[in-house]
Amino acid sequence: MARRKKLENTSLEEQLEYVEQEIRTKESDLKELCHRAKEIRKKIEEKQKDELFKALVASGKTIDEVMRFIKATGEDKIE
Repeated sequence: MARRKKLENTSLEEQLEYVEQEIRTKESDLKELCHRAKEIRKKIEEKQKDELFKALVASGKTIDEVMRFIKATGEDKIE
């Protein structure tokens, strides 16, 4: 692997080129990290939906019963 010259021993133009390349690299890394975070959030949301659905099924209640309960509970908090 080639050794990089120390920045202080290079011209200002070379230093600028190096810094701009580093910026492009970091921007690319940031985009990748943001994409990964979005995918993880999506997986968390799917897991929560699955858990909620399993709890609904295990409760033996119908969707209509659960919706009425949620609406009634929400109305109590509004008042």
